[in-house]
Amino acid sequence: MTFGLDPFALHPMRVFLVAVIAALCAWSASAVAEEPAPKEMVLLTVSGLVGESNRGPLDANKDSLLAAQKIDFPKAFAFDRAMLLALPQGTVTATTKELGAPVTFKGPLLREVLGRIEAAKTKISFIAINGFSGWLMPEDVDGSDWILALEADGKPLGIGQQGPLWLINTRAPGQKPGADGRGRWVWGLFYMRVGA
Repeated sequence: MTFGLDPFALHPMRVFLVAVIAALCAWSASAVAEEPAPKEMVLLTVSGLVGESNRGPLDANKDSLLAAQKIDFPKAFAFDRAMLLALPQGTVTATTKELGAPVTFKGPLLREVLGRIEAAKTKISFIAINGFSGWLMPEDVDGSDWILALEADGKPLGIGQQGPLWLINTRAPGQKPGADGRGRWVWGLFYMRVGA
């Protein structure tokens, strides 16, 4: 006489439990793999050498402003205001020729934006709505407090008012951007490319 459970009697229950666990694992893995799409108006699109994306290739009709700047990509990450505000924020106080007096800018730290999308450590180019551009190297980003300002003195930067974003940092006295565009403050920013 043997005491205990018949292993064949539990077999259907084991199969059921294994199936449930496998389904939960598959669901959680797919939930992590899918990046959320913006729910509001897109303020910033980043393409190039990025590990995360939440949108497909450029559509010349839908993305007419990007296409007008001769921008093209197979995938990108699009940020709306809420997504940018969810990242760690920084502040920069600077005097710009456009505003003429010291202003406190606030927005997500550039290094946090790049980290969020798993960007490669390489050259980053920035393009404004009017085609003005600038660029930074990883050591520039790591060595300063670069932010993508969403507001100046507590007021949102609107399109036509140096918005939607202003790439800006604290400059040492007498420090100027390079003649080639390295280190430029770029207002009206709407697109970034990681990599040459």
